[in-house]
Amino acid sequence: MGTRGEGFKARIRPSAWLPQTLKNRLFLAFALLILLPHAGLNLYNFNRVEAVLRKQTADQNLNQMLSLNKSLEDVLNVAYKSVILVEQDDTVSSVLQAPERYDTLQRVYLIDTKFKSIMNSLFISLSPVYYTIVDFKGQVYASYQPYESLSYGRMIGEEWYAKAVGQPNVYAWSWEDNYTSRDVSRSPELLTYATSLKNRNNTPYAALRVSVDVYEWFRLATQFSQEKYLLLHPDGTVLADSQLGRDVQDERLTGLPALANQDKGYYVSGSYLNIYTKLPRLDKVLIKQVPLDIMYAEVDRLKRSFFTVSVSLTLAFLTITLLIASTVTKPLQHLQRRMADAVDKRFRVKLPESNRHGEVLQLTRAFNQMMADIEELVQRLNEEERKKEAVRFQVLLSQTNPHFLLNTLNTIKWLALVEQQSDIAEICVSLGKLLEAGLNSELELIHVKEELRLVESYVTIQNFRYKQLFEVRYEAEPGLEYALIPKLSLQPLAENSIQHGFMELEGQGLITVRAYARDNRLYLEVEDNGAGLKPGMSTGMSKPGGRSRPGIGISNLRERLELLFKGRSGLEVESLDQGTRVRFYLPLLLSKPYEEPVIGKQELHAGEEG
Repeated sequence: MGTRGEGFKARIRPSAWLPQTLKNRLFLAFALLILLPHAGLNLYNFNRVEAVLRKQTADQNLNQMLSLNKSLEDVLNVAYKSVILVEQDDTVSSVLQAPERYDTLQRVYLIDTKFKSIMNSLFISLSPVYYTIVDFKGQVYASYQPYESLSYGRMIGEEWYAKAVGQPNVYAWSWEDNYTSRDVSRSPELLTYATSLKNRNNTPYAALRVSVDVYEWFRLATQFSQEKYLLLHPDGTVLADSQLGRDVQDERLTGLPALANQDKGYYVSGSYLNIYTKLPRLDKVLIKQVPLDIMYAEVDRLKRSFFTVSVSLTLAFLTITLLIASTVTKPLQHLQRRMADAVDKRFRVKLPESNRHGEVLQLTRAFNQMMADIEELVQRLNEEERKKEAVRFQVLLSQTNPHFLLNTLNTIKWLALVEQQSDIAEICVSLGKLLEAGLNSELELIHVKEELRLVESYVTIQNFRYKQLFEVRYEAEPGLEYALIPKLSLQPLAENSIQHGFMELEGQGLITVRAYARDNRLYLEVEDNGAGLKPGMSTGMSKPGGRSRPGIGISNLRERLELLFKGRSGLEVESLDQGTRVRFYLPLLLSKPYEEPVIGKQELHAGEEG
């Protein structure tokens, strides 16, 4: 019966991952083969359309940005050339170097005339440019109405004057707070260039400040555009905004990509398409922001139309699919109700297989086989439960016998002490420690030092028997006394060395117990100088006349290591030139207590408590 059930399950296993009802299978096939490919293809096409539209829009705006870039560069170049015009004008040079030749009104008239000449000839339709000249003889001239009255002492103390005098050959633009009156310019900052004017002998005679109103340039360049233009520092700090008449230097544009190796490009951040171009001369970035909702308005309209039609068709197809599936699956519902009745009858039911066809017949056979398998499994479970109860009874019974033996040993020890038989008392104490370790079934792992104490207890008993014909040497690396190892793992190996290695040995026997750590593994060895293994029992060298088997304790220890550490441990037996070495390893587990326990000679009271 069990064989037929396994064969039937093997036949239906390939389709086990599919939905179990025909209705769900039809729906899954429709979704996987029609709906998902259709929706994925359309999403892919729309994404391609968006990408192409984004690239076309970005390319068009990049051309505009390059024109703006060139316009700003022209403004800066013209401002720079105006410095040369001022410096080469003999009248201006004479007024600035020898102001005592002219009266006050005449000096101001000559300088203002030069300023107006430059503005009329070079800056028609361009952004306003403001000039400030400070000579070295206490005179200040300006082409604008200042926010504060001109003061020679204040001017020579400002930062631009120090740059002009201290670095006369450096051509660098910097931002400066607007120093003109509000009637002249409401921009929060001006882009400023400062230099010194020199005569034909290359001797400075005045400091010149040229300031470009970039905000006004933005306004003029973008007055017929609805898009937003920004002038940024490379780190994203906003320096100028074409739509804001306020200081925006504390704002930062998020989503700015790394522009180290790109002079121009575009990226999407938030609800904007950002087209950027670098201004190398200013070490700034010019950005145009195009709202995505405007750019993708037509695409979004097409999307809405498409998804409306798709959802409508999908609902219609689903309705038709469910109707067709219902006509096919209705007979199966009758079978389902009959199967529910089987639960109430504790699975002791068998459905008739006559008049069944197709999937209904397969389900009927599977159900009948399942009922038979369940009945067989219930019988097996009942038998296993009875066996477990018997084993439990034997375990409880086995715990009683060692406790009785331990109490008996305790009695013998006290009688030996009364009769002054110290050897017998010591043997009882050592044997009691071994029995206590075996009784404590709650602990699978103990400290290395505790296991060594068990070895010492066993060796103490055997030395009485063999009249001190062997000794045990312990070699353990410092710090491993609190490493965890399986309980009674070294003692059986020492027992093998004594029982099988020293039986025919002539001379003093030696057992060496080692513990060391390598690569997060704990290695433990028990080596003796007794008889080696017979040929064929070890991968190492062996000699004739050796012991015939490595001992039951080794196979027991190997199985316990495998159960505890699941492939992370190992055990090997090696025959030496003189003797045998057993080595096993396991993961290094340290469990040092908070306080060092008091070590003393323990009495055999555990047996009494048991």
